[in-house]
Amino acid sequence: MLWADTRRTVLAALVVVYLAALGGWYAHLAMGLEIGWREYTSDPARYDGHRLSFPLWTVTRVVADDRYEISKVVKDIPVEGDATVLHVGDTVSVVARFEAQRTVAVEESREIHHLRVWKERLGMAGVAAWALLTPWCFVWVNRRLVERGDG
Repeated sequence: MLWADTRRTVLAALVVVYLAALGGWYAHLAMGLEIGWREYTSDPARYDGHRLSFPLWTVTRVVADDRYEISKVVKDIPVEGDATVLHVGDTVSVVARFEAQRTVAVEESREIHHLRVWKERLGMAGVAAWALLTPWCFVWVNRRLVERGDG
């Protein structure tokens, strides 16, 4: 019985280490992509006219009718494009061309994800349902926690 408990503990620890490594890998990838806004602004002349992709970024500021800023991993990237239908907090995916002289992303195409907030809420509802219903699947029998139906 001790071996089973040790094996479960080791397995749980391995899952936690794996998830931590996966999160660290994503953070490294997101912060250090070879080609991206940081790379373009570090050597603007080299990347003038290149395309940038910003999938699922958040509008953080509407500067004017033709200019707005988006943020995700990098904060407040200036984008030149129609901002009349945008609001702070909107989730957008933007494909843009980098303009080195003004250090701005000139929008080529954009998609506003109106239902993104509902997708996030539905995901949270699933997590909440799991957290609330999981304890119901177990019962205390003779001071031991067992699955319902086994006792």
